[in-house]
Amino acid sequence: MAEVSDVVEDIVGSTVRCPRALLEVLRLKQKDEYTYLHSVAVCTLMINVARQLGKSEAEIFDYGLAGLFHDLGKMCVDQAILDKPGSLDDAEFDEVRSHPVHGYDILARTPGVPAIALDVCRHHHERPDGKGYPSGLSGAELTEAARLGAICDVYDALTSDRAYKDAWTPSKAISAMWSWEGQFDRELLFAFMKSVGVFPEGLVVELDGDRLGLVLAPRVEGQRSRVLVFYCTASRSPIVAKDATTSGKRDSVTIIAPADPQAHGIAPELCNETHLRGAEWARQPVAALAG
Repeated sequence: MAEVSDVVEDIVGSTVRCPRALLEVLRLKQKDEYTYLHSVAVCTLMINVARQLGKSEAEIFDYGLAGLFHDLGKMCVDQAILDKPGSLDDAEFDEVRSHPVHGYDILARTPGVPAIALDVCRHHHERPDGKGYPSGLSGAELTEAARLGAICDVYDALTSDRAYKDAWTPSKAISAMWSWEGQFDRELLFAFMKSVGVFPEGLVVELDGDRLGLVLAPRVEGQRSRVLVFYCTASRSPIVAKDATTSGKRDSVTIIAPADPQAHGIAPELCNETHLRGAEWARQPVAALAG
């Protein structure tokens, strides 16, 4: 009940600070149920990753509001385009690409909307490599909030059923997002992974306790990632590989950061589950790890 009360208090606060914008979100629910649910999900993901990053409670609230309002401009997109099961033609795609500006215009006329919400609404389809829209911003031109909005938006879209595609599993979505060069801020994407407890299968990571681990696929989709612990960075030596979880419970491990195996003298091709579980792995001399 305490958690539910907190959610209600946030909604009450939203109606006090910017009732017109919240009313537009509720109207969006009537127009397009998916976009409404997507907006609520992105709101939740933004709150979650903002907490992971150690933001203040006031900032967390604003990040959540930004997630809730990010797709408001789809109010101005033809419903037939939003529901189209096939590929969009150029004119239809141009109309969809206009929604960040339309949403920004709605929010800019609304008293009490925080700057973060305006920023995320207009820029959540921009990319660090400059290939996004509507303005083609890149690098330092994009704020942290806009970069996080892009990550949360794409993750929820990938893991949701749509008219034109089936939902991806969380691990498939995260693996794909990590592989897309230039689309996301890598450091913030990793912070997002930590906030949802899902990491790309096959990624080598730094662990607490001066260890390296290899991310394994979860045994049951939806569970937190499993890790194969295989190396001690303090002694710079291989150890007998053992399974661990990232559940936060007793004997679990904490993933700290992505790791470059070559920086520890380990050839990347050796970092696969079959090799690391082999009887010879922990007995290999350090010199042999370079491949």
